[in-house]
Amino acid sequence: MINRNNMEVYGDNNKSAGRDFIDNRKTIIFENDGFSPLRFFDDDIKEIIIEFAKVAQRVKGPNYNFQRIKAIEKNKINGLSTEYFEEVILENSISYFQQIDDFLKNPINEKYLRMYENTIDELNQKILMYRERYDKFDMVFNDLHDYILNNNRTDLRSDRRLIWVMLHYMYWKCDIGKGGEIGYADPS
Repeated sequence: MINRNNMEVYGDNNKSAGRDFIDNRKTIIFENDGFSPLRFFDDDIKEIIIEFAKVAQRVKGPNYNFQRIKAIEKNKINGLSTEYFEEVILENSISYFQQIDDFLKNPINEKYLRMYENTIDELNQKILMYRERYDKFDMVFNDLHDYILNNNRTDLRSDRRLIWVMLHYMYWKCDIGKGGEIGYADPS
């Protein structure tokens, strides 16, 4: 038995080293049954992503007008690492946020807004119930992404980056995680 970083590797004379292991790290990525504890009705988010992908365009630079609590404060409350926030959310996802907001507020997409609202209600309850199992909110994002992708691999294969974008938007808008959105900035 080898114990490095709280991961125990048992060799049963198999030729593939490390194949049989028990992960004793505090962060739970998936339960022993192979499923995330953050299971939810993911068909709604899949449909939103598929529809949003039809109009999504990556735009460089800030493209949003939300007034929010300070990001540093929100990230501290939720345990989101500065590195993840800066290198993933700000670098890769933020350019889509205003487009998602416009998409969801367009009356023609009312069906998708209802799906979105149902999804965030479910996610908030699941995150609240299982939050103590995660060291960092970064891993909550990871589990949610993997759950959505694994259940919708065929439908979201070509737009799988938008899974991250949508989850980050939910966090940015304070629809998931702790902390609240203040409102909209005056564009003038």
